[in-house]
Amino acid sequence: MKEVGPRKWRASWTDPLTKKHVRRILPASGYREAEEQAKDINSQLAVGKGFGGRLRGSAGHSVSDAVLEAVKHSNANQGTRKDYLRRYNPFAGYLTEKMPGVRAWSDVTTAVLHNYIQHCRQEDLAPDSLRMRVFVLRMTSRYMAQTYPDQYRDVAATITLSQKDPTTAELRVKDSVLSPEQLRALLTWLKQNDPMVYTWAVLQSLCGVRVFEAAYLREEDFAPGTRSITITASPAHKPKNRPSYRTIPICKTVDQALRDWILALKIRHHAGYLFFPSRRPSGRPNAKTQAARADAYTQDRICHLWRNALANARRAGMDLPEHFVPKKLRDTFVTHLRKAGVDFAVLQSYIGHAPSTVLSAHYDHVDDERLRQISGLAQDLFEGTNAFTEKVGQTVCNSA
Repeated sequence: MKEVGPRKWRASWTDPLTKKHVRRILPASGYREAEEQAKDINSQLAVGKGFGGRLRGSAGHSVSDAVLEAVKHSNANQGTRKDYLRRYNPFAGYLTEKMPGVRAWSDVTTAVLHNYIQHCRQEDLAPDSLRMRVFVLRMTSRYMAQTYPDQYRDVAATITLSQKDPTTAELRVKDSVLSPEQLRALLTWLKQNDPMVYTWAVLQSLCGVRVFEAAYLREEDFAPGTRSITITASPAHKPKNRPSYRTIPICKTVDQALRDWILALKIRHHAGYLFFPSRRPSGRPNAKTQAARADAYTQDRICHLWRNALANARRAGMDLPEHFVPKKLRDTFVTHLRKAGVDFAVLQSYIGHAPSTVLSAHYDHVDDERLRQISGLAQDLFEGTNAFTEKVGQTVCNSA
């Protein structure tokens, strides 16, 4: 809609039958009056061309427009709104692939949503992930029904998500955590056979960092003088949440592993990444992923390297749990340090986990001294010293 003169507004649209672009000058004193005239013309054209049933009146929102409007008028902050739109993207892709005829929000029925939920269940999503995907559609359905009661109804009002029974892997989650002996054996084997994955492994198992936090570490994030690392955003990776931005002390094993890896580098990455493909950096601006554009390993490639390393370790006779995966090194770190009596709030701060209580979030400020106690225990865990064993024994006795 554009004003082209006194009491003249130019409206343009695409004819739903001929697909031709149409322009018309509307006599109107203001934008709202011109908009109402355009809506009436659009409604008449839709009915005349046989589209009246789909549009259900003059609103005629597309699916994406309906979601965007509902998110815009929600009470969520800017970051949460972006997350809502990200959760909506799989539904948009599902409609394009499976239901190309569903374009307007009036085409979205309860059956369409049920089919989408079944499609998501086949992806074996976590219950919370499925709930968040459906939440965006529920919010949009409720908003459209309340805002445009004459055009739409709440098609998601009757949808419920029943809790699925846990899978065998979920029931055996304890079997995926390594014992101190298994951890030491795995790290020893990786150090001899796969130095890069070994460096990732010590960061995950002795610092509790996430898989990609370890893989996207840069030289500037490592401070050998203070024996610490900083987890922060980079062109290839962004931490999971606000508490994930942190600087933590590291034990001497991790410090030595990083020093050895840096000394072994024959070339340096132009952005300072410690781990990157052996090919010469090319700065690929048209790459599909953020990491590839930064000339770092993609997440798929990191997972592939980990899978190969674990498969080779098992073939070499390593005693690893059946359901062990790389991210369980973080679970191993937390499990054994909790057994050693580490305070829960301090451990949350160290691993970059969101605080679970108001006390932890606003009042209990964790200082460097308490964090260094964790790095000391991590070194004891790696070395298998009597000090760590005694701490675990004392904790078990006290709890009993």
